[in-house]
Amino acid sequence: MDKIEGWLVRVTSLRTMDILDFQEARGIRGGMLEIGVYHGKYFSVLARSAQRGNDRLVGIDTFQWKSERDVVSALSRSEETSEADIELLKCFSHECTASDLIRRLGGPARFISVDGSHDASDVLFDLELSEQVMSPSGVIAVDDFINPVAIGVNEGVHLFFARPRRIVPFAYIDNKLFLAHRSMVDSYRQFIEQAIVRDESEPASQTFRDRNATSRHLVEQRLWGFSVIMCPY
Repeated sequence: MDKIEGWLVRVTSLRTMDILDFQEARGIRGGMLEIGVYHGKYFSVLARSAQRGNDRLVGIDTFQWKSERDVVSALSRSEETSEADIELLKCFSHECTASDLIRRLGGPARFISVDGSHDASDVLFDLELSEQVMSPSGVIAVDDFINPVAIGVNEGVHLFFARPRRIVPFAYIDNKLFLAHRSMVDSYRQFIEQAIVRDESEPASQTFRDRNATSRHLVEQRLWGFSVIMCPY
């Protein structure tokens, strides 16, 4: 992943791998989807799990910055992703339907990354589309939440949660907000905190432990009425 162009905080990639490992260990199967592939850095994290589980991975992008060939080439550099079953769709997300994506994925998705247009209306659309595509045991990762240079993402996410939803937040790991179905949110929240506490290598994990020792409010807060584990960098 480090050899692929793009920007991704290391601790966020590690916690994403933890979530994917959690799914694999518990037999949570299904394809994966990313809206906004760019160079393929985060896509490669999903490709690793797709290859391990023999699941389909679909990426949606206009590919105006990097071509589909470049993304495939980047994945081919690692044995952990070179054989992943991927499909890249050169289009805008609003040109896709939930039923078509589910068909391409072979069923509802167990993990979706939302990292396309950062305009509020587009973020709202992508989240509504993802809610329809996601399986009851799945997870959605929303990139650039609480990022001051991508403030449209914040507006779009708030618009999405302006009415009750089947999915709710459970964790904020530097720059990404993670969502899960109401029936699974407690399991994911408990797991991700355990993963952070066990991690002895990342500075953000030590910061989490230090803050938790000072005040629980520094590591767990309420967002739209739900408890969210907070682990910023």
